[in-house]
Amino acid sequence: MLRSTPLMLIFQHNNLTAIEWAAIRRELSLALSNVPVPEDAPDITSKIHLQVVRTRIFDVALKTVEFFDPSTVEPTTATTATGTKVPATYNHDLSKHAWKAVKEATKNTEAVEKTVYGQLAPLLVGPVAILTLPSVSPAHLGAALSVLAPSPPAFPAPSRKKNPGYYDLTCQSGLQKLLLVGGRIEGKAFDYDGIKWVGGIENGIEGLRAQLVHMLQSAGMGLTSVLEGAGKSLWLTMESRRSVLEEEQNPKKEGEGEEEKKE
Repeated sequence: MLRSTPLMLIFQHNNLTAIEWAAIRRELSLALSNVPVPEDAPDITSKIHLQVVRTRIFDVALKTVEFFDPSTVEPTTATTATGTKVPATYNHDLSKHAWKAVKEATKNTEAVEKTVYGQLAPLLVGPVAILTLPSVSPAHLGAALSVLAPSPPAFPAPSRKKNPGYYDLTCQSGLQKLLLVGGRIEGKAFDYDGIKWVGGIENGIEGLRAQLVHMLQSAGMGLTSVLEGAGKSLWLTMESRRSVLEEEQNPKKEGEGEEEKKE
């Protein structure tokens, strides 16, 4: 799941009841269903899940994803029940290769702290729940934040008139026990402010691409101006130096200068 999930939010919760979870998921589904579906992208609403995980197992899974690369395992052979040898590659996350890779990588504590796992590990304390999205969709992320971690004015909670179920006592009781502590987006660790920044990108992923293109174009124009300015400055310097050298090589005599003036 972690290898195929580009966007994941981590919540700490204070032992919500099954009824409270049901109420929260109901309101979350309602908010997500109101997000417009892009014309050039599939609808991911049904694939967004809020689920409780076992903290210890989740911690081990994060380590494995961070420190084990299945592509580094060399293929070998295995013997079938009939004695036939067939090619096999034991590179799954529960393999001995994965265990060795994690054990070796976690020996250096200082190096581990600088990794994505090292930044998320302190958040994995007590009961944990995660919200997973199959793709980076700022629109869906913003809708989820407005329900699970509202923060006006960017992510205001649904109005009582538009969505009275959100203010149901059971739902509100569950939300008070839910705390967003961080997230993992495209393999990078994000704090609450970073998550809000991603969720606030206008026009979704297309808006992000537009911002990136504008930033690159601005950087290119700035570089062009710098290079042009440097070229002009160099040309003026060389011309000035050339004039000085010509005067030194061909000095005018005082007499010649006076005759020229008389003429």
